[in-house]
Amino acid sequence: MRIKSIMCCCGGGVGSSFIVQMNVESLLKKHGIEGVSVDHVSVSEISMHKVDLYVVGSDLAPFLKDKPRVVTLDNIMSMPELEEKPLAAFAAAEAE
Repeated sequence: MRIKSIMCCCGGGVGSSFIVQMNVESLLKKHGIEGVSVDHVSVSEISMHKVDLYVVGSDLAPFLKDKPRVVTLDNIMSMPELEEKPLAAFAAAEAE
């Protein structure tokens, strides 16, 4: 199943999730991945959105335990981790 939408989540839905959104958008552009929408919300708003991939810090991962495809970041400011894990999710999605 192709990933067409990504939701970046944090506790308040403003600061860190917006930074992660901008970094994910840069990652997609860098790798020529097009046709993917990226947005951000607070963890309390997750249930209102249905997307193909969630990106969240490890502290909030328990809130997404029922979601099928979640990228959990140990350090949301780590560009190598932010590049590695979502790209692995894209590769896994393409293999399905």
